[in-house]
Amino acid sequence: MTASLRTCLAVALACFLAPFQSSAAELQPASNSIDLVQSCDTGRDAPSCLKQAIRLYEGKTLPKDDVGARRFAAKACAEGKSEGCNFLAAMLEKGIGGPKDRASAVRNYRRACGTGYPAACYNLGQLFYYEAANMDEVAEARTLFALGCNGHVADSCNNHAVMLKFGEGGARDLTTARGIFDAACTAGSTDGCTNYGFMLMMGEAGPRDIARAAALLDAACTADAANACDNMGVMLMNGMNGPADFGRAGTLLRKACALGSHSGCFNLGQMLTEGPEHIRDPGAADAAHREACRLGHKQACTLTTTNPMQPGA
Repeated sequence: MTASLRTCLAVALACFLAPFQSSAAELQPASNSIDLVQSCDTGRDAPSCLKQAIRLYEGKTLPKDDVGARRFAAKACAEGKSEGCNFLAAMLEKGIGGPKDRASAVRNYRRACGTGYPAACYNLGQLFYYEAANMDEVAEARTLFALGCNGHVADSCNNHAVMLKFGEGGARDLTTARGIFDAACTAGSTDGCTNYGFMLMMGEAGPRDIARAAALLDAACTADAANACDNMGVMLMNGMNGPADFGRAGTLLRKACALGSHSGCFNLGQMLTEGPEHIRDPGAADAAHREACRLGHKQACTLTTTNPMQPGA
């Protein structure tokens, strides 16, 4: 299977809101909403504008108002608050509180990224990677993910490493990718742990370390990383970390499949077709292959079950 590259509306919104949610001093002022509006509109106080934008967007202490949130985010950005520019850009990108405007979203992400807000670098990288207008944007996504990584955005490190591993937006560099996946995992990226665990499992660009790979993949699977469940299931059914355990392998592959991993569905089908006689189940195998096909696994669509079970590439 391919390495995980996180998708992001929810992640993008988390990126621009998380710094405030983690700062009690900044998010819990004595000021009420009227004070914030006055400070923003009359005093041109950027933090007040941003706090009001977040309150309106969240809809917890005030009625939810995306149009108002977008207006106050624009004010925060205009007054020089990088987080406000990032907030505004995400709303422009997704059409929250008004029409979509890709050009304006890009401009505001760039402004926030260029003034030291690394989550904006990550978010613009996501936009350029998933909705690239041309190959120059793909190459820039790689640079933007590196900037976000340098700013300690763990998922940005993961995405930079994915692009290095597969040679997207520049030369392929497995050795550097492996090191960055390790760093991303250490910094808290579940996808980083999944991808680093896979490289340890396969011995890609460095020594194989099955025990450590198993620990990382097991923890990532517990956190609902589909590819981690798939890889851990493959490891168990092939006896890569001790005796084969088809019972637990089946549990993890079913979880991977349910989480949307086409490789997890395919590997489940293979195990139920070619595993030990007592676990074979043609009906369940066919269902797993059909689900894998539905999710985009081309080999599963041919219902070919003669190849040996192995992790996705």
